[in-house]
Amino acid sequence: MPEQKEEEQKKEGDGNSGNLASPEGILMLCVAGIIDAISLIPVINIISDILGIIIIGGWLLITRPGEAVKKAVKRFLIACGIELIPIVSIAPSWTWFVYKTLKDN
Repeated sequence: MPEQKEEEQKKEGDGNSGNLASPEGILMLCVAGIIDAISLIPVINIISDILGIIIIGGWLLITRPGEAVKKAVKRFLIACGIELIPIVSIAPSWTWFVYKTLKDN
């Protein structure tokens, strides 16, 4: 019995922590942070939009098959919408999107 409880706690701990500490999580959070930092410069804000759509959208399509895509696509469209509004695009929407997507798994 104690062995089963330990296994359940390990599983619960893995589910609660998400994939934030995985190499994929660390890499994608860094990439999203860089893209959001680029969006702080008004002149090249459109470049951050294009990079976010290509890099993070591609990551979403490659790594999230199945039912997880439904939630992730909705969040992706929200992040794209936020990035297209001039003043609101300063918000770290790509980082938020990557964080929420990693925590769902």
